[in-house]
Amino acid sequence: MKNSDIKIAGNLTINDWGDLEKGLKNMAVENWGLAFYFFEERIRTRYLNPINTILDMDLKTGEGFAVVNLQCSLIETIESFINGWVYNAVKDKSKQIIANRWYNKKIEVNNLVQIDKLDDDKSLKNVDIFISFFNKREPFKDLLIKGDDFFWNIRCALLHETQTKNGWKIKANGVDKSIKDKIIYRDLFQKDIETVIENYKKSIIVNDNITTIGLRENFIAKFNHICKESQ
Repeated sequence: MKNSDIKIAGNLTINDWGDLEKGLKNMAVENWGLAFYFFEERIRTRYLNPINTILDMDLKTGEGFAVVNLQCSLIETIESFINGWVYNAVKDKSKQIIANRWYNKKIEVNNLVQIDKLDDDKSLKNVDIFISFFNKREPFKDLLIKGDDFFWNIRCALLHETQTKNGWKIKANGVDKSIKDKIIYRDLFQKDIETVIENYKKSIIVNDNITTIGLRENFIAKFNHICKESQ
């Protein structure tokens, strides 16, 4: 298999993205509809289908932990796309990138990394992604969820110990507002995440600025990074 044939979104390949990217510069709505289809296929096959398959089991024997774990990863994907944040694990420090860190608005120019040099204490951390997501994305921002609380006691606790901490609970059914009582109703939580995705889609296609003025540039930079790292 040639590197350009590697699948990055369902059956869509690196080569497919390269062909499409050339037509994104004219900002035509139809081209951006196709561009977002890459994002939809990537998260549908890697997140949405597995999440919904588990939810459809409806066993209520603990599978909610797997669901919310996937939802946490999906949140990181969505928020990093919106902001153009990329994760690097590189050995070549001559490019001014510290290994195993998140970076803001990385752009590829002639296959070289072009970013502002950041001090260790100023570079983006995983917790910042959740703080940004819950502070800025509808319908979550109205729930007043503390992103750092969620990160440490849900995301990290689930990932490392298969449990929630400090009073947080995962349940199947209920009302969203109860998240203030540290209860995540996994089914409704998923619907709210999908609302964020729909809002993001509208913003990408009609360019109504969901978060920053470089929304489309962030999208392109993120997929270019994915293609480069997949080879």
